[in-house]
Amino acid sequence: MQIIQDIIIWLSQEPTIWIMLVYLVLVNMLAFLTMWWDKRRAKKDEWRVSEATLLIMSFIGGAVGILIGMFRFRHKTRKRSFQAIAALGLIASFILYWFEWRAILWFLFYL
Repeated sequence: MQIIQDIIIWLSQEPTIWIMLVYLVLVNMLAFLTMWWDKRRAKKDEWRVSEATLLIMSFIGGAVGILIGMFRFRHKTRKRSFQAIAALGLIASFILYWFEWRAILWFLFYL
């Protein structure tokens, strides 16, 4: 029980970790909702979200949200070029996640 209290105290003293974790959660939620919004607009034949916007969201950490949204809403699943670039965004996101994880571990064990 003491270790949980120590972690809570430590996390309250290290806001950079919380900021990054909140950023990653929000960017993935926003990417997922953007895929939903674009699919909705596509069904109604209205003005759509550009592919560049979706792919940029993928590269800044929202690739998991994009891919979940892609398969959940069956949106852009036939477009191989979009899938290939989204996969590159997933690799970039995983690198970002890896750096975040290393930063968390560094703070935990070296401070």
